[in-house]
Amino acid sequence: MSYPRSMAALVPALARKALGGGRSAIGSLFADWPAVVGDHWADRAVPEKLTFPAGRRDGGTLALRVDPADALLLQHDQDRLIERINGHFGYAAIVRMKLVQAPLARRPATPRRRALTPAEEAMLAQSLDAVDDLEWKSRLAAFGRALYARTPPR
Repeated sequence: MSYPRSMAALVPALARKALGGGRSAIGSLFADWPAVVGDHWADRAVPEKLTFPAGRRDGGTLALRVDPADALLLQHDQDRLIERINGHFGYAAIVRMKLVQAPLARRPATPRRRALTPAEEAMLAQSLDAVDDLEWKSRLAAFGRALYARTPPR
């Protein structure tokens, strides 16, 4: 005989199926990897797999693909990286790293931005005349230059 069950009893199992278990944790780590470990290690190592002991979400092992030339350096720096990763999660999610030495797929280099034309600089300066706060004016000018540099000159 079947009895009605509350939604609260059904949600964890449905969420686990929909999210694939602990996949959201590794997803957030992938998405924020350069901010978590810094540009130096983000270019040299990438997370591959995050595993936890059965039924737990702490004490995990993070498998990192690392360029063979950088593996020894990463091994010496792994305590600091574990600390930064756990800071990202907000708790001691990772206790050890497993290094997988293999070549990395290189990210394409960011394109160089072009210099602004004098007319664009003047237009940018004119649009910021009404801003009194020097710090905001500086930040807005940098933002404007970045936007103009993405487009062909006028």
